[in-house]
Amino acid sequence: MKKFEIITILLLIALSNFAIAQFDNVGTSAATFLKIPVDPRGSSLSNAVVANANDPSAVYWNPAGLSQMKRTEVMFANTDWIADLNVSFLGVGVPLGNLGAIGVGITYLSMGDMPITTWLDTEGASGQTFSAYDACFAVAYARKLTDKFSIGLSVKYVTETISHSTASAFALDIGTLYDTGFRGLKVGMSFTNFGTKMRLDGRDLIIKVDPYPTAGSNPTDVIANLKTEEWSLPLTFQMGMSFNLIESETFRFTLNADYRDERDYRALGLVGGEFAFKEIFFVRIGGMKRYAVDETRGKFTLNAGAGLNLGIPGSSIRLKFDYSYSDLYRLKQAHRVSLGVVL
Repeated sequence: MKKFEIITILLLIALSNFAIAQFDNVGTSAATFLKIPVDPRGSSLSNAVVANANDPSAVYWNPAGLSQMKRTEVMFANTDWIADLNVSFLGVGVPLGNLGAIGVGITYLSMGDMPITTWLDTEGASGQTFSAYDACFAVAYARKLTDKFSIGLSVKYVTETISHSTASAFALDIGTLYDTGFRGLKVGMSFTNFGTKMRLDGRDLIIKVDPYPTAGSNPTDVIANLKTEEWSLPLTFQMGMSFNLIESETFRFTLNADYRDERDYRALGLVGGEFAFKEIFFVRIGGMKRYAVDETRGKFTLNAGAGLNLGIPGSSIRLKFDYSYSDLYRLKQAHRVSLGVVL
């Protein structure tokens, strides 16, 4: 079985290197909303959670993390994103004992109503509006192959809609997790958004054309379809570790460090720390090393957050409240909140 673990890890690394190498293009992906962190805990740790996602958010970060869940949990998270965008996430994780664990995740990005403008009405004076949204529906399964090694798989349906035009794709996420059993030391890897390409299609792309504009009398209202380009999903490879620097009955401090490589962006170095008091109150902080083509090169942005894990008197149900703040540099900041119910 250990040989199988090693082979699985090596194949995942090789696959990620091959796939990322095929698409070294900055800003050329569709469905980039898939890269927006969905939960406050992961965001406050600057996304350095590939080895430490052990709740329904594992459907997003690393499906193998579902294998760490002991009880069924439901999570709802909301992100106040940039430019009046809003991202909602609903996740459910259900442990199945020796059969593994399953998870479901729904991500929805709403953009609200926007005025319709044309080359004759650049200000949108007509009062007409259109809407746009993105959505992802994921079903994940994870299982422990040994007492230390887990693997997970997520199948996703991704869709983007602008007015009456829609693009869709199917994608796979693959993840592994190795728990050494020593002071919470875990090593995780995930390869996400490997799937089909997306192309917008719909009635907004139907036009009337004159096929022979230089000729005399001929039909000028021939119906035609505009054909848009295909775009790939934002392939992402992430690997990292998690380790308890402090571990006692009262206090815990966990350090996470990840490396993230995206097909449409440069590599990122991620680090995050979580301080826990009796596993009830949590303070988190994280940093992200960004590499860009302008003066933001080398900029180290900070994220922070806090959380509560409270029991309900007379019941085994627990409630989890989390909040995070993210520094987005020129785009200012983002705020996230979530509510989790452990059944």
